[in-house]
Amino acid sequence: MLRCIDNDGDGRIDLADPECVSPLDNDESSFATGIPGDNVDACKQDCFFDGNSGMGDDGCNWELKCDPANVGAGSAASCPYDPSYKNCPATQSQKCINSCEALTPKGCDCFGCCQVDGIDHAIRLDPTCTAANFGDPAKCPVCTQQTSCMKTCGPCQLCLGRTTVDPSCNVSGAGGASGNGGAGGSGPPPQCLSDQIVCGNNAALCPARTICISGCCEVMIF
Repeated sequence: MLRCIDNDGDGRIDLADPECVSPLDNDESSFATGIPGDNVDACKQDCFFDGNSGMGDDGCNWELKCDPANVGAGSAASCPYDPSYKNCPATQSQKCINSCEALTPKGCDCFGCCQVDGIDHAIRLDPTCTAANFGDPAKCPVCTQQTSCMKTCGPCQLCLGRTTVDPSCNVSGAGGASGNGGAGGSGPPPQCLSDQIVCGNNAALCPARTICISGCCEVMIF
């Protein structure tokens, strides 16, 4: 992430911007990461959020031809669902789960297929997808989440497209620091696990070997 810069001129910087999904994201104008060569294979997917396009280092493996919801919209125009395609793993490896899940925002699977508020289907984070057009399947294509490597998002947690938690949320038992607010810095802090620090939109609050994801300091797997 190019820190403390409003990359797309919308008045929001870094993790306070809905299109900035992690500290490994250099593009706030869409859900593309802005990293040259990252996520360039339209069909074969590895960890969407790890900031590199190399296969094998994270143990993740998914092919969009395996997704029955994939009609070939957006970047996957060349590889719509193919019921005869054979290499469709039912689950992801433990290596994938260990290395990629920590980088994955709540509400998403390891391959950038996410459930967002107000949309009745999961959406794929294509370069054309922004928070303003979550409901447009041509820009944010429909996808099927891979449940073996994903994070759910509770009502009092920050997840993709959600910048604050509801004021009614009871977060008195949330782990770590309090008063950091949601991604916008106001209101109750997001709910984190008891051993996690609440970072909101401030990655600097996270200690070494952790990373701010969905408002919580997640332990990185090295």
